[in-house]
Amino acid sequence: MSRPRYRVVAWTGHRPDLFRDPAAAQLAVEAAGRELVKAGATRFLVGGQRGVDTWAAYAAKAMAVPFTLVLPLPVDEFARDWSEIDRSVLLHAVASAADVRIAGTYAARNQILAREADLLVAVWTCTLGGGTAETLEYARQFGTPIRELRLEPSATAESATGRGI
Repeated sequence: MSRPRYRVVAWTGHRPDLFRDPAAAQLAVEAAGRELVKAGATRFLVGGQRGVDTWAAYAAKAMAVPFTLVLPLPVDEFARDWSEIDRSVLLHAVASAADVRIAGTYAARNQILAREADLLVAVWTCTLGGGTAETLEYARQFGTPIRELRLEPSATAESATGRGI
């Protein structure tokens, strides 16, 4: 029996508000996760951001797949400007993770995701300027295989700024 090709799968993608249909984006993450686990994935790497990262962590938990949460900064600093609900969701992911790592910077987090995975899955709208595009570029530099799930952007996606793009 041959070894599965993609045992460690990293995830990158946007915040929910950048997708025209956030529910469809979440379903895409869940479906891709199921497919990859069925094909032999044994661990997910997620970056802790709202949206795709959170959905991938919850999908891992639902399928009993261990996941490593790679945060750019300590939780209090990372989620400082988040709503109470979003902070609570992040804390639940922290408590559910098999491992939590603090990378020290956003770029270091994105490099870890791109370098330590057998496959990087990007669920995004092709909106440039944030961590998703940066993580994809690191994966290309490291030679990490990429699977892109491109979804329709929201009306405000092109004007988005800051982390989580």
